[in-house]
Amino acid sequence: MIEVLGVHKSFGALEVLRGVSLEVAAGEVVVVLGPSGSGKSTLLRAINHLEKVDRGYITIDGELIGYRRRGGKLHELKESEILKQRKDIGFVFQNFNLFPHLTALENVAEVAALSDARHFLERVGLADKADAYPRQLSGGQQQRVAIARALATRPKVVLFDEPTSALDPELVGEVLDVLRDLARSGTTMVVVTHEIGFAREVADRIVFIDDGVIVEQGSPGEVLDHPVHERTRAFLSKVL
Repeated sequence: MIEVLGVHKSFGALEVLRGVSLEVAAGEVVVVLGPSGSGKSTLLRAINHLEKVDRGYITIDGELIGYRRRGGKLHELKESEILKQRKDIGFVFQNFNLFPHLTALENVAEVAALSDARHFLERVGLADKADAYPRQLSGGQQQRVAIARALATRPKVVLFDEPTSALDPELVGEVLDVLRDLARSGTTMVVVTHEIGFAREVADRIVFIDDGVIVEQGSPGEVLDHPVHERTRAFLSKVL
């Protein structure tokens, strides 16, 4: 469903992704771990073409993201074409990104029909908050509205960039419950998170990134309990 092949991305002299290659199967839940500045969020943003890659390419369900191949070369798509592709790629940010002047229902209805918006609010457990504005919702509820909005376009994949990092500890559980439900339903997900317990419980595969490269990947039991690389062991010693 997702193929990342030889992706490089630099910001000025800083090379953030250094030849990353990754495949994610349909229905698979991949959790990406790594220290701050390792390239995790940049990788997610590249998959959604929020960041243009310098080299390499990314496909979703076999379709090049952000580019088309013509005459043996890659040519960037028009913005309207990129926006159309993004309907297949749900993205949930750290900080909700809701429109403050719109209700929960209206925020979701920005990307979907009203009936679909109600359905996805119900799916994340917020049917009773349809008419509430973001300021009237807790952080956990706001993030669940953001998840409903990401799901409302019925995307092929959903990307989560540390979806609980902006939440008070007591609100983390309600968001992780929604992610667990999505995982059980067969949603293809790539989740950047520091929630190790969640990763152990839900991930089909854990990918550890450091310094712009994939250092290690495998099942939760392999990576968390029997890491091969010293860099992985050093990271886990600080978060477990």
